This record gives sequence, C-alpha cells and structure tokens, in this order.
Amino acid sequence: MEIEISNKEDLITQRIQIKILKLKPNSKLKITLKTELPWCLGEEYSSYGVFLSNEKGEVDLALAKPIDGTYENAGSMGLIYSLRKSKTQGKNIAENISIEKPILINMTFEAPYEKKEINLKRLFKTEDVIVKNINEKDFAGKLFFKGKANKTVLMLGGSSGDSEALSLLAGPLASYGFNILVVPYFEAKGLPDKLEKVPLEYFEGIFKWLQNNEILNSKEIFLHGTSKGGELALLLASRYKEIKKVIAVEPHAYCFQALDGMMSGNNVSSWSYKDQSIPYIEVDNNIFFEEQKKAVKKGISFGFASTYKKSIEKALSKEDARIKIENSNADILMITGKEDNIWNSYEGCKEIVKNLKKNNYKHKVELLAFDKMGHPMPVPYIIPISETLSMSMMGGVFSSGGTIEGNAEGQYKSWRRTIEFLK
Repeated sequence: MEIEISNKEDLITQRIQIKILKLKPNSKLKITLKTELPWCLGEEYSSYGVFLSNEKGEVDLALAKPIDGTYENAGSMGLIYSLRKSKTQGKNIAENISIEKPILINMTFEAPYEKKEINLKRLFKTEDVIVKNINEKDFAGKLFFKGKANKTVLMLGGSSGDSEALSLLAGPLASYGFNILVVPYFEAKGLPDKLEKVPLEYFEGIFKWLQNNEILNSKEIFLHGTSKGGELALLLASRYKEIKKVIAVEPHAYCFQALDGMMSGNNVSSWSYKDQSIPYIEVDNNIFFEEQKKAVKKGISFGFASTYKKSIEKALSKEDARIKIENSNADILMITGKEDNIWNSYEGCKEIVKNLKKNNYKHKVELLAFDKMGHPMPVPYIIPISETLSMSMMGGVFSSGGTIEGNAEGQYKSWRRTIEFLK
C-alpha cells in the first residue's frame, strides 16, 4: 500500500487530496480518522470510511464513494466534515479557545494484511501572522496582521459575545494577507453587559484608530459580520461612508429587539445612537415556546427561524426597523443558508437585494445562498459540524438547520468567495 497526500501540513481551511495506490484490485480499504481540538484535549472526534479499490488497485478519496462510513458521497474532505465525538471528558470546547497550537490528525489505513498510519498537522495561521492585543482608551481588541498587509477588516461576531472564538476565523483570514481587527461590542469594558442598546458611536473611535494607526493606515474599512454581527455590519455600513466592503454572513434585513442570551431581552433595541434606541422589531418569546412545544410533541427539531418570521409579519413599524443599506457606500457580499433555522436570514437577504435594486444601488451586491446550509460558522474544517448542527434543549432537539454535508459545502465555497471578495 502506498499513500499519496497533497499536504500533510497546511492551513486548516485547505482541502486535502488523498490517494491510496498499490492495493489489491477490488479489495476493501478502511480509513479511520481521529483528532482533538488543541485547546480541549480529551474530547476526541473520529470518522471512518470503507472503500473498494478499483481495477488498478487505487482509491482516490476525491472520487471514491464509501460503501460504509460516517459520510455517503465521494469527496476528499468527507472524513473531516463527518467527524463526531467518540470520547469525552465532559469539557466545553467553547472555552479557552486558542489558535497557537495546530490540530493534529491521526489517519489509519487498513487493507487486507496491511496497516499504515499517517499524521497530519492543520495550522490556524501561517508563521508570519502576528497577533497583537490592542488596548486603547475607548476599546480593546485583538489584531491579526502580516508586515505588508494593506487591507483591513473589522470582524464582528454573533450573539454569543465570544470574541475569542473569532480567532478561529481571523487567524486563517490574516494568513491570506489581510489585517483583521476583532473587537467585542458587548460584555466588555464601557459596553452593555448584554446585547442591548449597543452604542453605534463606539465604532466611530475604532474607525478613526484604523485610519490613523501606523501599522494599518486604512483609509478604506471592510466589515465582516456573522449572524447578529451581520445585522450590525449592515447597519454600520448604512451610516458610515468610510466602509467600502461588507461581508454579512447569515444577516437580516431588520434591526431587532435586544437579546438576553438566545432569547429576547428587555423591550429595547439591540442598537442605539446617542442613547436612543434604533427602531427595531419586537421578537415575541411566546411564539418560540409555542413552536418548541409543537415540535417536541411531533418529535421534530426546532429553532428560532419561524419566531423571527412571525414577529416580522406582525410588526407595525417594519419600514422604520429596516436597515437602510441603500444609503451605504460599500460593495456587499451576503452569505446565507436556505435552511437557516436560527433566524430566517435567507428571506432577509432576498429582501435586502430587492430593496437595493428598487433604489438603483450603484455598488456591487452579491448573494450566495446554499440549498442545504443552515447557520454554521463561516470557516470550514475546524469545529465539527456535528457539534453546531443540533443540541438537546427543553425536552427536544434544537437545530441550526441544514445537513452536515450541505453545511460543509457551503462553508468551503463561501470561504473561498470571501477571500476573493476582500482582495
């Protein structure tokens, strides 16, 4: 048995090409993959596939469909995207996230009378990426950059408020030559404790710092926002002309009520300006509880998408709450899953496109929508999709939407387009 692997050590977002040669023709080959997240050792993930070699005695993972395993269709990354937890020590993978150490992967190849092992190393950032803590008077954040990078992206996370998790996205993106500044917008010094009346003027100081910083000197500012951060990115672009590009991942067309964790919080906006609530749509928690009870009774999964849809339908001031993105001065890339079950982002994105066309928007607009994608992280091959696709909640199963394969495909294709769009 001879194993050809394109890249035993590479950036984690890169696909791996694996080909096995010199097998007996039409013989079985089992490949098992095991790995752990470097900041959460003891939580083991594994996957496997059983294949039949062709008449030449070869198995090419890009072309070979497994006859048994954790995934169904041919694809070089099937063993990666189908990883599931196989051992646990009860640790929380969302805690203590760090990109300093690589992910190590063990692969075992078992053919009749022959067995081989190969180890892979998957890097979160290239060696020349510098990570610097920023502590200014009005904000604190983390900057990822290379010496000669000249395009700067301000990165905004979702409603979890975990800016450390954004390093999983910032590290790989900085490896392609962009300056990435990650900042919190709540649960930090001088900011609200919850996602409630977040002051937009907070970002004015950040924009000035980006434009005047000697490392960056960024006259043009790019935004990347995910989920609730996508809503924020579009809102900021509608008000600040220095923003020239926006990537909004799983965003919405409206401003919504404040959040307290995953549920609606106080009856004020998520956003404010000069301490005044930005017009918003109320999100009724009772709709969610009714939907959840029905889903549990039927034995099906549930999410928040229908809650947001119904809240929009019953809103009396939709136009006031709509983000006036037609006022922006930016090229816009929106990325969404047609099966997003966190909120109805696909419908929101279509509404944004419709309004921009109606207003003869003069800048570039692109919508990437994926059929079997829900609401995954906007970077591929890091956190196993099985971890984020569904979870036990309130006597049932909460789902973020889509399928494992559909989410993986959407993650990879949208990641490639993200890099091209920012260039």
